[in-house]
Amino acid sequence: MTIFASCQTTTKQNNTEEKSDTIPKILPPPLGVDKSKTLEEEVLIDYISSAKIVKPNPENGQPFDKLDYDKVIAYDFAGSEEPYPAVIDRQGKFVPVVLGQQYLSQEQADKILSTLTSKSTYGEATAACFQPHFALVFYKDNKMINQINVCLDCNYLISEIEIPAETHKKVNAGTKEEYAITGFTDKGKKGIRDLCKELNFTYGQDEKKSK
Repeated sequence: MTIFASCQTTTKQNNTEEKSDTIPKILPPPLGVDKSKTLEEEVLIDYISSAKIVKPNPENGQPFDKLDYDKVIAYDFAGSEEPYPAVIDRQGKFVPVVLGQQYLSQEQADKILSTLTSKSTYGEATAACFQPHFALVFYKDNKMINQINVCLDCNYLISEIEIPAETHKKVNAGTKEEYAITGFTDKGKKGIRDLCKELNFTYGQDEKKSK
């Protein structure tokens, strides 16, 4: 996927994501991010060990029905197209713009994963940008095995492991011009915002302000 600076509405015409250039080991938070509110790498790493254990649920849908994980932690962060399009960078380090973290209970994990694997969550337009503020990271033995980064403003997610439901709605199906419409539906956005509201994350605060 080619990333633009604009947030004009469009659709993604393929499911191929270009990886960003290698991120240097040390980068400061961008202008506009209060460094006093960001979490240090050591704090983030220590928290992984203290997170409660959850079990994969076969009813959650692909690919999480068979993914071998034992913890799911949600992150609130000030992501950007560059240099922070994901909460964990290509070197396996947390980006320096993480504002909050919370491990998920079994109930919370099952609920959000059921949402993310449902076809009814996807099928609307996306924008040609990616500035995520929410992420889910899956761990096994305290090591990351998958991360999902979500941008509600741009209306889509990027998961390191493909979520089949995301690409269920096709345009020009069966032709060379076939592509999937992967944007969140209102139902999908509500599921994400509901969890963020529980966790007191940015996207949950946005929902409160809109009411």
